[in-house]
Amino acid sequence: MIFYFVRHGIAEDWAESGLDQDRRLTERGRKRIRQCAQALRLLEIKPDLILSSPLPRAAETASIIAEALSTDPPVHKAQLQPDAANSDFMAECLNAGCSSLMIVGHQPNLSEYVAQLAGYGTNLIFKKGTVCRVEMQGEHGQISWLLAPKVLIALADARQAKPIKQKH
Repeated sequence: MIFYFVRHGIAEDWAESGLDQDRRLTERGRKRIRQCAQALRLLEIKPDLILSSPLPRAAETASIIAEALSTDPPVHKAQLQPDAANSDFMAECLNAGCSSLMIVGHQPNLSEYVAQLAGYGTNLIFKKGTVCRVEMQGEHGQISWLLAPKVLIALADARQAKPIKQKH
């Protein structure tokens, strides 16, 4: 099984309600996630299922990615809200019957889930828009890559650039 862990995009500093849980992506955040999603499409990533925190900033991120990858809409899971990480949730995911699963959420949850699967410490750097791929090999996982948004955006931009003509 392959897991893709995605941290939500750049969000408002505060919501009109004053509640952290209501913060949405900024225009810049939506643009960057669209670019990251384009890179994921170029990498031919197409998860069987996308699970997302129900908070607006993560839900918007997951929806943008699902649309770009032409997958089913994301399924919102309360267990993916900030500071709601628990070991039972990863066990549920491992038994979901998928070959690949994308999880869109928050820090520190994402680092904790990767640590649980791959045995790393919980100090992985997940900037907003970062994607981490963990490949399960039996009961143990291994991080195959962790790409910051700048790398994903550069990949998407490079594919749109015109090829350089060689002089003969």
